[in-house]
Amino acid sequence: MQKIKYEFADGTTSEIEVTDELYALHLELVQQEKRNHWKETRRHISLSYLTENGIDFEDKAADSLSAYLRREDDERIHNAITKLLPEQQALIKKIYYEGKTITEIAKAENVGKSAIANRLTRIYIKIKKFLN
Repeated sequence: MQKIKYEFADGTTSEIEVTDELYALHLELVQQEKRNHWKETRRHISLSYLTENGIDFEDKAADSLSAYLRREDDERIHNAITKLLPEQQALIKKIYYEGKTITEIAKAENVGKSAIANRLTRIYIKIKKFLN
């Protein structure tokens, strides 16, 4: 015969005497409970640890929304650019698609950098009006 000690939620304890077979079953259940608790604790600690250290998990819903908004913005900007004069479109293409600098463009066109900067300012104002 073996004794099982049980502690109640209010802090009181009780001991009962059980057969060896029932005691072995009790020990197995206690071990299983410890393993389950360990798995849960380990999982939560790991997720908390990663989050605290700046590792975030991808949120598919947020990513889909961001992609949708980005496509919508791209489409609006593209439509605004198509409303520009051909020379203005060419300047935007050189800057944003070909990666040329204002200095390179100014040198190629034999004008000052401020002339190109002024053109870009006018283009940005126009695009802003088209977007509103």
